[in-house]
Amino acid sequence: MTAEPPPATPRIVVAGVGLITPLGQSAWETFAALLKGQRITDRVDRLEFDTEPLPLAQALGGVSIARHTATDPTVELAERAAREACTEAQRPLTGMPTWLGTSKGAVAAMSDLHGRVNDLGDKELPNRLIEAVTLGPHGYLTHHLTQRTGVEVHRHTVAACASSLTALHQAKCWLQHPKSKIQNPKSDTALVVTSEAALLPAFVHSYRRLGVLAPMTLDDYRQAPLDESRQGFVLSEVGAAVLLKRLSPGEPVPAGAIELVDTAIATEAGDLIRPSQSMEALGVVAQQLLGHRPIAVLHPHAPGTAEHDPTELRVLADVLRQRQHHFHEEHVSGVGPSAVYANKGALGHSLGSAGLVSFVLAYLCARTGKLPPMPWLQNPMPHSPLPISSTPTLSDPKGAHGIFAAGFGGHVAGAVIQRNT
Repeated sequence: MTAEPPPATPRIVVAGVGLITPLGQSAWETFAALLKGQRITDRVDRLEFDTEPLPLAQALGGVSIARHTATDPTVELAERAAREACTEAQRPLTGMPTWLGTSKGAVAAMSDLHGRVNDLGDKELPNRLIEAVTLGPHGYLTHHLTQRTGVEVHRHTVAACASSLTALHQAKCWLQHPKSKIQNPKSDTALVVTSEAALLPAFVHSYRRLGVLAPMTLDDYRQAPLDESRQGFVLSEVGAAVLLKRLSPGEPVPAGAIELVDTAIATEAGDLIRPSQSMEALGVVAQQLLGHRPIAVLHPHAPGTAEHDPTELRVLADVLRQRQHHFHEEHVSGVGPSAVYANKGALGHSLGSAGLVSFVLAYLCARTGKLPPMPWLQNPMPHSPLPISSTPTLSDPKGAHGIFAAGFGGHVAGAVIQRNT
């Protein structure tokens, strides 16, 4: 007897996205601001000269609806992003299989500072704090997002800055492999949600002591990834969501749709409070995602710290060189890609949400055929192995986008998307 060939792996498309940032209360509003060259650090011009580090971080990186909400700001941001993604896809939130990925979770719920913005009585506030301590910041976010939206959270992943892209990888695997769909075998969609609102003293001052924040003065608190002048990152609050849809066997990708071509995750033994110096895990992820396909645009993690940016670009370039040699692409000039875009110079660093923020922006770039400018690039890193320009251009609208997130402890995740034309 001849064994039947295994069924083809189902293809996955992006059905909807949501994004709430300091620059906009929707994905398209944020993208429009980025195309105009706006940055969250533009707000510094409206601040007083005696601004202290904590108010400075909150003023530049805060989202107004998160700063003034009756619930924990992380829950608020997650809910708004999830609703936007499902609205775009015309799918109900109730019962939606959901994956969460955050590094901090609902940390504000555990602080007495939050009690002054939610109008709770003296008797109710202690109960809220007891609930927060009992559930923990990640359990609190999971519980309240479920209560407010009706989603079915399957997993909440914590993997430093790679948290949200790791959750995306898990959701994609759940959709593509039937054995993992025991709870809801008929579902053809999966929602990935992330949010971070950690502009609190413990985190601002701890990152400052680690030496990864830009100098916290009105003149210097800027983020300049891929620039020679980079001195660290700026913290910001965001909420992001992506709704994935599994196509039926043999169903072609619709024209104009954005396909999730591949994802990968890896980790290496590293310092829990610093990124890996070798970035071996990034090389493994990049090899799977970039090693056998052309990439038009790279969206690196690029936090704007002195050591991370050049090391990350070197690792990615090495993988691309190996691909070029393997396929004997002597006719190709350079190692590709045609453009590199680092959004943190405009939006700041959103910690565990950073990867999904880059994913949503890559999706919008692929949809529109446009890349936002990088106005902070005054002196691009010298001897960069990849092209760096303050005005990157998308030369191939149907070219693939590679997205990466690399965090403390050696956690790395990545994804590749491509528009079907």
